[in-house]
Amino acid sequence: MMARAIIVGFLLLIYCINNISASVIRNISTDKSALLAFKAQITNDPNEILSKNWTQQGTTVCSWIGVSRSTKHQRVVALNLKSLRLGGSVPKEIGNLSFLSFLEIGNNTFIGEIPNEVGFLKKLKYLSLQMNNLTGQIPQSLGFLPRLELLDLSENDLFGNVPLSIFNVSSLKLIDLGFNDLTGTLPNDMCSNLPLLQSLFMAHNHLVGELPSGLDKCTQLKYLSLSYNRFTGNLPRDMWNMSKLEDMFLGWNNLSGKFYIWSFVSRPIIPILEIVMTPNISPTRQANVSYIY
Repeated sequence: MMARAIIVGFLLLIYCINNISASVIRNISTDKSALLAFKAQITNDPNEILSKNWTQQGTTVCSWIGVSRSTKHQRVVALNLKSLRLGGSVPKEIGNLSFLSFLEIGNNTFIGEIPNEVGFLKKLKYLSLQMNNLTGQIPQSLGFLPRLELLDLSENDLFGNVPLSIFNVSSLKLIDLGFNDLTGTLPNDMCSNLPLLQSLFMAHNHLVGELPSGLDKCTQLKYLSLSYNRFTGNLPRDMWNMSKLEDMFLGWNNLSGKFYIWSFVSRPIIPILEIVMTPNISPTRQANVSYIY
């Protein structure tokens, strides 16, 4: 009876090992296929980095330039291809890298739209697609990345409204959508679910309407840049309650009213204010602000 139990236990162990091995191989295969699909969309690789290094034969994924893999799960966790002069488009297969936490392909010449499948990357913390030639609207699916801390889509050709879904990603610390062709308004409650947000950059777009009245709900905000848009109306007085604010840029809009410099006087770090080309705004009290122009 004991011998039989030992045999059964041994067979179960072999079964589990085989299943685990098959699972690891399948996952590595999934990641490799996704990366090869990414490579297939590359149309410009002047340094031949991907064309020579990312090969199906003779190399492993963990040895590919720009790719990092975890030792625990044997899955791709980071893809960093910044400033490699790559051109092409981002394929939907990118969404199959389900363990990816870091995606950086900035300062290249990628074109086309951001695939909705990026929203499948539930472990993603860092997403930078800045300084490319990406077009289309920002996918709503980016608002379903529960761990995202940095979102940088700046300096592209993105258009349309800012998706409301991204304002519900409570883990976000930085949002940079500057230097695009975004239109529409910003909701008054945009800061209600962004308790960790420290930097908000949306300058050089075509945003309209009044400034959100609930910006003070972003209690950790240090840097605010909304210059070069088409905002109108008065400055919301509650925005001067942002105790962590260091730099604020609102110039080249159509704002009016008064800004309350006295709100900043008692702070250890005096904010930099920029209200350039907004002639209808006047201070209620002059103070030792770093600069106002």
